[in-house]
Order: sequence, then structure tokens, then C-alpha cells
Amino acid sequence: MKPFVRLAPVALAFAFVACSELGNDTGQVSQRIGELARNPQTRQISLADVTSFGWDRFFVFQPGTKREEICQFIGAKRTNCGRVIRYESVPATHVALVFGLGNQLTHTELHALANGRFDLPPSERGYSKEAAVFKVRRALAGAEQEIWLEPQ
Repeated sequence: MKPFVRLAPVALAFAFVACSELGNDTGQVSQRIGELARNPQTRQISLADVTSFGWDRFFVFQPGTKREEICQFIGAKRTNCGRVIRYESVPATHVALVFGLGNQLTHTELHALANGRFDLPPSERGYSKEAAVFKVRRALAGAEQEIWLEPQ
């Protein structure tokens, strides 16, 4: 199942809009998640509260996922793929987040695992906005604190 396959024209247009974290850096949504997750008072995070764009579903691509796999999923043609997804593969320290509204791609960015690890099973259908509320769990991993984002 490929929810965004019909989006090739949208994917090209998307390459030129501001709501995109196209480089290899951590995106703004990820940074907001990290700020909240590191606050000891935060018990849960709703993705709807840290996003400023329209979306009704989001998808997570694991570290190591190749650019071509993400582009195939969103329907970006090979000639436009590098403009939409600027990295060769998702870095080992990140996951890629892809947000959509209906059949339209609205945002994509890299999310640093240090800002919270989504404890979600793989899903080709993605996760609804309503289900995107996560309990924040902090655990020590050696001298480092790991942050886990568990679905509620």
C-alpha cells in the first residue's frame, strides 16, 4: 500500500516550500519534541501541539532507510527525489518523519533519536493525528538518559 503514490507533482512542488527540513539537520518539530521531552514536568507529548502545518497522518522511516524507498513511498520520481529528500539514507542517529493530509504530503524532516525514540511498530498506513499522543518515558542507558515516546 502506497498512500502518497499519486503525489509526484505535489512532491516536486513540496521541494520548494518552506515547510520542509530538506537537509541533514534535525527538524523543528524534532527540536520542539526534544525541548518538551527533556523537561522533567512533561508527562506526555501530542504531535498536534508541536506542529504548525496541516496533517492527519504521519509515518516513521527507521535509520538506514534509503532515500529511494522514501521517494517511492511519497511518489517522488527519480528526477525529483534528490530535491525532496536530500540525504542518501536516514542517519543512524535519526528517523525520518513524513506528514500527510489526505493524499498530500505536507512535511518531512529528520527526527533526532536523542529527542525521543518513538516506540511504534512499523505501519504502512501510518499513524493518525488522534493517535499521535505519546507518554514520555525516561530511562538511563549507562551515563546517558534515553527518552522514549510511547503511544497512549
